[in-house]
Amino acid sequence: MHANDLIPLVGVNPDPGKLPGGPQIQTLLDGLGGWALLASLAGLLISSMAWALGSFGGNYHAVSRGKTGVLVCAACALIAGAAAPIINFFATLGSQVQ
Repeated sequence: MHANDLIPLVGVNPDPGKLPGGPQIQTLLDGLGGWALLASLAGLLISSMAWALGSFGGNYHAVSRGKTGVLVCAACALIAGAAAPIINFFATLGSQVQ
């Protein structure tokens, strides 16, 4: 018997609905996603203010830190907002593999 003969015999069907505390975990993750977006927005506002004030005052170090903060916060907001669709995409893609 080869390994290829064993692969069709293995079957795993996880069901997230049957986990204990599943609805509470979903509520917690929804709340964390909302707080992550709010924190990204606050960081974006603070970084853009640092960028503007540094540019106005001629402080190039503050300008570079502000630009870095804006890019990092924008990337964090993008990842936090797109986390569920990305996970659903890969879960659907994985369910099609046979």
